[in-house]
Amino acid sequence: MAIRRDALAARREALGFTQETLAQELGVELSTTGRWERGTLTPQPWRRPDLAKLLKVSLDELDILLNPPQTTTTGRSSATRREVMVDAALLTGVIAADHMLGTHSEEPLRQQATLVSASAGVTDLHRKYQAARYGDVARRLPEVNAAVDALVAGGPARQRREALGLQCSVAIVAAKLATKAGDGEAGWAAAERAREAAESAEDTFGLAAAAYQRACALLRAGDSENAEQIAVSAAAGLRGQDPQSATWRGALTLISSVIAARRNDFAAARERLDHADELARWLGADDNIGWTAFGPTNVLIHRTSVAVALNDPRGTLATAEQLDITALPVGLNGRQAQFHLDSAWAHAQLVEDPQAVIHLLETERVAPELVRANPNARSLIEDLLARERRRDVPALRGLALRTGVAA
Repeated sequence: MAIRRDALAARREALGFTQETLAQELGVELSTTGRWERGTLTPQPWRRPDLAKLLKVSLDELDILLNPPQTTTTGRSSATRREVMVDAALLTGVIAADHMLGTHSEEPLRQQATLVSASAGVTDLHRKYQAARYGDVARRLPEVNAAVDALVAGGPARQRREALGLQCSVAIVAAKLATKAGDGEAGWAAAERAREAAESAEDTFGLAAAAYQRACALLRAGDSENAEQIAVSAAAGLRGQDPQSATWRGALTLISSVIAARRNDFAAARERLDHADELARWLGADDNIGWTAFGPTNVLIHRTSVAVALNDPRGTLATAEQLDITALPVGLNGRQAQFHLDSAWAHAQLVEDPQAVIHLLETERVAPELVRANPNARSLIEDLLARERRRDVPALRGLALRTGVAA
């Protein structure tokens, strides 16, 4: 029975490779890298040195990624198989070191983190954030942050640049979490830490990610003018003709389109959305490079958000009808929830309360933590309650109780 190599996939994602770009670098078919990760095919010995080099691991560490432990469970587990495997990947660097040294240690992860284990930890944080599991991210963040900081401060000199890249990436998670919670000041501080780490690492895409989070933090704090300037400037500075450059140009262009809409500049918002759409079509797929989820579906989600910002409920729903939300990569619960929230707002504006509640229930289903914490969702539920018709929308009262809007 094939065992999925989720730690191998996590390592690839952490370094910004898609299955396609990794296949291109190695000169193999796209299906080959997918089969490696599904566990139905194992890289031939002569492929492994090149694969290890691209993944920036030793051959011993690669061997562990290719031979994950087989776990058997009884009863129902609260963790998915993928989560279990990713968490197991946190130990791969330590295990590899023990194999080479012939020793075994039970020190905490933060005391013996390696580049591989720290990278898997950061990947796990990003994945959980995109799944809208914000409580899990908040609990895990300090440990992973400490492990990464220890690598930067005392890790091997030859690995310092990649350790700084991880430091940037974990600061990006912290910035996202703070901004999501409504703390623009803390979001800005974390984004600035990301920028400093990216500058030290000379990481172009880390700087792009930091710029995006700085813009988000400023927008949350009400400084849309500087937020827009940062986003537009950062996008203009990315001139590469490669998937990562196109992805970050597109992501920064999308946030600037939302900012333009909030200041009622329909022309600028539409022009930027069209430019982002061109970049997404050039990429050709809904990918998740750099944890951006950028692609054609994400552009449509932002078109609905722009219509919301322009107070255009009919335009919001017209765009939503073009969306196949299932086209997004698995695990992007936060993006799915945003689509449902925007749709709920539009229906509520048109006094179509049953449809609004249906979308709110879908928001709760895919991202329960988000609907409980999001001020826009709570405000929308309050507005619907104010004109509640229980016979038409019987599920509204239960939703309000579960989210704490009603006592």
